[in-house]
Amino acid sequence: TLKIIIAKRFLSGESSPALSTEYSITSSQIRYWALVTAIHGDNAFQPTPQLRCADARFQALKLMWTNDWSLRHTSAELNLSSPGILFVWLNRYNEHGFKGLECRPRGIPSMKPPRTTSVRSDDEKTLEELKEEVAYLRAENAVLKKLEELKQLKRQQAKKKR
Repeated sequence: TLKIIIAKRFLSGESSPALSTEYSITSSQIRYWALVTAIHGDNAFQPTPQLRCADARFQALKLMWTNDWSLRHTSAELNLSSPGILFVWLNRYNEHGFKGLECRPRGIPSMKPPRTTSVRSDDEKTLEELKEEVAYLRAENAVLKKLEELKQLKRQQAKKKR
């Protein structure tokens, strides 16, 4: 990969400022890549699926603490793509303890709040609940009708402009 190529150029004696200018990457990033490549060789920057669970993340932090390593060196030893990952884990651990290291769900969270009311048949609902539901459905219907009306108005204005 490009990371390994740049790292090997640095390790062979080229300066990080020169490589930084050539590739528009910070010198510190190039030095980090060189450290990871020096430790792991051509296997540098391979995904580390074993560090997805909270226990493995805690073991990574423990490794740093027991060996008195820096975030940067520990990240390189663990073959992480960036020392920032370990920094985030450390902050979460300091703020929330072990629970902060647990994986969060990936992706975009749902905008809808979880449904808390149990779905009951109309026969089981009270008169008040049925009235509320009818009022809600009427309002929803009115909104949909208004939207359709606005779409038609927009189409008509577009036709007039032609």
